[in-house]
Amino acid sequence: MKNKNIAEQINRTIEDIWIILEKKERAYTNIKLNNQQYILLTLIIRHPFSSPTELAEKMGITKSAVSQQLAKFERDGYIVRKQHIEDKRAFSIELGEKGLLYKNEMQAFCQQISEKYHANLSSKELLHMLSALQKLQELLE
Repeated sequence: MKNKNIAEQINRTIEDIWIILEKKERAYTNIKLNNQQYILLTLIIRHPFSSPTELAEKMGITKSAVSQQLAKFERDGYIVRKQHIEDKRAFSIELGEKGLLYKNEMQAFCQQISEKYHANLSSKELLHMLSALQKLQELLE
C-alpha cells in the first residue's frame, strides 16, 4: 500500500471515529445542539473563563458569530457572562445550569468510552495510540 493511501485512510478513520463518537455522545446526552454550538460549548468547558475573542480564535470564526451563539446560550441557561472587575468592557464566560448539566453528561459519556477502551485494549496499545495521535496533532498544528 502506498504512503498516500495510508495517509488518506488515517484521515478517513479519524473522521469516522469522530462521527461515531459525536453520534453516540449526542444520543447519550439528549441535548440538541448544532455542530458549531457543540464545539463552542465544548471549548467553554475545556477552557473556562475564556473571552469571546479567545473562543473565536480557537474556532476560526468571527467574534460576532461567537457573540451570537453566546447570546443564545445565555438565554437558554447554558452560560453566564461575568464582567471583569478591572475592565468593565470585558467579561468571561462560565457555565450556567444547563451548561453544567451538559458537562456532567459529557463526562459520564467520556467515562463510559474510557471503560470500553480499557476493557478491549492493553495499556501498551493505549499508550501507542495516544502517542501516534499526539504526533499527528502536532504535525497538523
